[in-house]
Amino acid sequence: MIDALNISESGLHATQKWIDSISNNVANMQTVGYKKMSVTFANMVNQPATAAATSTPNAQQMNTYGIGTQVSSVSSVFTSGSIKSTNRELDLAIQGNGFFEVVRSDGSFAYTRAGQFKINSEGVLTTIDGLPLSSDIRVSPDVSTVEIQADGRVKGHVASTGEILELGELRIANVLDSSTLKAVGNGLFVSDSLVSGESNQITLETSGTNGTGQLLQGFLEMSNVNLIEEMSSLVLAQRAYQLNARIIQTADQVMETINNLRR
Repeated sequence: MIDALNISESGLHATQKWIDSISNNVANMQTVGYKKMSVTFANMVNQPATAAATSTPNAQQMNTYGIGTQVSSVSSVFTSGSIKSTNRELDLAIQGNGFFEVVRSDGSFAYTRAGQFKINSEGVLTTIDGLPLSSDIRVSPDVSTVEIQADGRVKGHVASTGEILELGELRIANVLDSSTLKAVGNGLFVSDSLVSGESNQITLETSGTNGTGQLLQGFLEMSNVNLIEEMSSLVLAQRAYQLNARIIQTADQVMETINNLRR
């Protein structure tokens, strides 16, 4: 009975994390560039020392049994979200698999699909939270409109003179293995490959080359959360939670019955 309580407790903890992930996904349905979270479970297995010491596979298998479940990983799903027209010149969407590379306050790089940008007081093109792009696009004060072409070239139009200025090139980060990206909040992701020194896993490419996708000015990528899928998952998660709670209740009733028999 104690084993049943422990197994059910592990199931409740794991299922609660699943429900929390679903709730977070639903809460961010309208968040620009949000990538939904997916929970993966793994069985916990007891391996007694006697089983590990024996050389007989059958004996080892007989002495090994499940002791519950746990969350093995919570990862982001990088499927594309819907593209929404905003007609705002500093809104950008990537039609493809690339990421915008930004520089964090500590000098490290982060990656995002949220293309809401602004020009700060120094004329630097930054995210809505003030993080500059690694491409270092600077817009002079006399520029009235900014044009960002599909290949990433950024041009500034000066209304007073009709002059067109070349402001730089917005390059797109090509992440070879998106599973190395970990969410750090505010639509940002950091890469484990950079921490481990595998810098070749992420390269800056010209828009439209090497599968990075093309830039769309005046558009935003919305979240990739599907409400129907999340509601279906929530029903499954709630049923799993109820079943684990019922096992605890049943185990408690059995132990109460055994207790009464001893009196």
